[in-house]
Amino acid sequence: MRALPVRLRQPDPSLRRLDRAIVLVVLVLGAVTAAIWFDPRIPTRVVNLPMDIAINVAATLVGGTVALLGWVRWRATGRSTSLYQASAFTALSVTNALMTGLVIAGHGDAFGLDQASPGAAPAYLWSATRLVAAVLLLLAAIQGIRGARVRIAPSLVAIGPTVALMLGTVALVLAGGLRVDPVSRAVDLMQLAAFAAFLGAAICFRRLFARDRHASDAVLLAGSIVAAFSQLHFVFDPAIATGVVTTGDLLRVGFTAILLFGIQVEIQDELVAVQSANLELARLSDVDAANATMAERARLAREIHDGLAQDLWYAKLKQGRVAGALELSEETRLAAREVLTALDAALAEARQSVMAMRADPTSGSTLEEVLRAYVDDFGDRFGLRAEFQSVSTLPRLSPRTEAEVLRIIQEALNNVRKHADATVVRVGSEVSERVLRLTVSDNGRGFEVAAVPRDRFGLASMQERAEGVGAELTIHSRPSDGTQVVLDLPIHTNRKNGVA
Repeated sequence: MRALPVRLRQPDPSLRRLDRAIVLVVLVLGAVTAAIWFDPRIPTRVVNLPMDIAINVAATLVGGTVALLGWVRWRATGRSTSLYQASAFTALSVTNALMTGLVIAGHGDAFGLDQASPGAAPAYLWSATRLVAAVLLLLAAIQGIRGARVRIAPSLVAIGPTVALMLGTVALVLAGGLRVDPVSRAVDLMQLAAFAAFLGAAICFRRLFARDRHASDAVLLAGSIVAAFSQLHFVFDPAIATGVVTTGDLLRVGFTAILLFGIQVEIQDELVAVQSANLELARLSDVDAANATMAERARLAREIHDGLAQDLWYAKLKQGRVAGALELSEETRLAAREVLTALDAALAEARQSVMAMRADPTSGSTLEEVLRAYVDDFGDRFGLRAEFQSVSTLPRLSPRTEAEVLRIIQEALNNVRKHADATVVRVGSEVSERVLRLTVSDNGRGFEVAAVPRDRFGLASMQERAEGVGAELTIHSRPSDGTQVVLDLPIHTNRKNGVA
């Protein structure tokens, strides 16, 4: 049995670029972390109060913004992953705001932020906060993969972790007297657990990006990697005190910068999504309007065919019998024949109108096919030599634009039949330099364009239809030299107006 060929799925370029970037970040952070671990001479902290306050204020503002965006996204879409993300950054922002506020208010030492004798409360609070945030981000990524809904109260998810952290901190402060051992097992275990949770979140966000290609997932992937290494650095130097900036804090700066970049990317993605939705809405609106117009024209075509055309045919039949009556005088018979000729012309025009109304550009036929069929029928019905010539393939336009172009050509041909006294009429089309040009030329008697009254309905309606689709209508004519109607339709204008 012959084996069937196996098609290998080609890796996505964006995913390959992201993987290369993440590998580079891991290698750089891993090398720095290993150097600090094996060489104790490398300094891991500096004392700089303005820098410490600036880092915490920036982290508070950016984290709060991300939390707010996540909450708004959850309220708009109902995605539970957004709620978990909002909860994680709410916990981080509240803790940052608490510690920064205490330092600015001058109560940092009472809370255990004194450099000389740091208390237990800040270390345990900050370790617990990062662990809770890491677990929430991991849950957010898992929920995104599974597509599950939050099964508990949203307020509990969003506010519960932060309230629990605050109550725990108050209990530690009230207990008093606790000091942080640099190698405290409890703090180290929480930091290592947070490290593992951040790495797990990074793996899950990578899966989400591979599936959905959302830029926010790539940002959270990179941020989770940096946050995970920040936890390791905190294990090396667990200093939580006023004015002390460690390498873990510098990694927090990188995490904050990634989040700030993510906010910008997300806003741009939302704007692009809104613009795409608006364009799609405009296109659907044009299609609906075109469909409604075509339905109304089809109804009018049926009414003309079943009513007016039948009545004209019946009147022509009766008038033919009258014109053939022997008892009529020659003058009366001549008048009867003139009436018969007028009825014949009216019947032909009614049939032509029915065909024009039933010419539907949305039916699947191209504009070129519709125009060619209409011109051929026009020549057959009115005894003119009618030709259609297309130099290049006509582009597909929106239903509304194709309908307006067809009506302009119809009106130009009707003017030829009624006023030009022509024997030959040619309709041509060509596309050059992003412009579609349609022409209607005849060998009739022509006229002075400047002498035509501006209130002539036929020419005015042609001009209005052309302006409605962003086209330019020009009429060239001289007495005894025929007439040429030129319609120039910029294709890029059509795209701007929502046509394809």
